[in-house]
Amino acid sequence: MLQHSLQLIKELLFPQICAGCGAWFSPLCPYCYNTLSFHILPKTFRLSDNSKMIVWSMLEFDDKVRTLIHRLKYQGMHETAPLLADLLYFATYIPPIDIIVPVPLHQNRQHQRGYNQSELLANRLTHHLQTPTIPALLKIADSGQQAKTHSKTERLQNLIGNFVLAPEYQASISGKRILILDDVLTTGATLTACGEVLLRANPSEILGLTIAH
Repeated sequence: MLQHSLQLIKELLFPQICAGCGAWFSPLCPYCYNTLSFHILPKTFRLSDNSKMIVWSMLEFDDKVRTLIHRLKYQGMHETAPLLADLLYFATYIPPIDIIVPVPLHQNRQHQRGYNQSELLANRLTHHLQTPTIPALLKIADSGQQAKTHSKTERLQNLIGNFVLAPEYQASISGKRILILDDVLTTGATLTACGEVLLRANPSEILGLTIAH
């Protein structure tokens, strides 16, 4: 009861505001939801050893989507994650998978933020799909904010050697269909770097899914 009361007080003092029009009490009002541009066609990225990774993105990265993701990543509004993950489940094609692997943050950045937004999204998606989320990847170097880097070559260079496979999960990945989950697809450099590392555990297939493109 106390937790419920505190939540009500929080909603009254700091009401959620629509990312599109600014209406109160909703992170995205019905009108602005109906103006979203859903992305249909997947993209294919080449990994090493002649492997391919197909990536689906739910939304075009317009101002509303940018606001929602920035609230989640940089403003501490982690309650935005369930909304976005629910949209992924109900409005996006998700291929058959065995395991969800969120793109990791470096421990320093995760400590500053207090959470990993991709992990929040993955955990909510696990709730819907009943497919386990495992932190099979670790980020061992802080490459800075990739959003500030626009060249795919530069992004890839920034990420070389940044990700490693958590050894305790290698057996869990072998022979499985893996879905790498991230918030935004720009050049595909981050997902490609993660896919390259996961390939070492011999999964049957690597796929990708993001909120926006």
